Amino acid sequence: MLNIKSHLNKTVKKCVENTVFMHIAASYKKLTDINLLKSMKMNEINRLSSERIEVQAALDVIETKPTNKLHNNRKPLIERINEIDGEIDEIEQLLANLDIEKQNIQYEIVLLSQVKS
Repeated sequence: MLNIKSHLNKTVKKCVENTVFMHIAASYKKLTDINLLKSMKMNEINRLSSERIEVQAALDVIETKPTNKLHNNRKPLIERINEIDGEIDEIEQLLANLDIEKQNIQYEIVLLSQVKS
């Protein structure tokens, strides 16, 4: 009877250790996914910033030309600049949320590592 109890205790302990290990591995995968998403979003911010610079340059060219259609030529460019700024703001908010999520996952990993020990 004592042998069976000892074997069951070892089996349960191994199951708990394996479950904790699987949770830690899943958390590390989440961290990897977050880092990848952050990298993609940073590339998108760089692309949008470059596009904004190009649109701003086109707007500057229009504003320096003497023309009767200044308002009509400016409006689409100004709208595009505002759209780009809005997209960049949304991405920056997403990045801030990802940083918070990343910190929570890192804390979870620390806690799970302490349980495992």
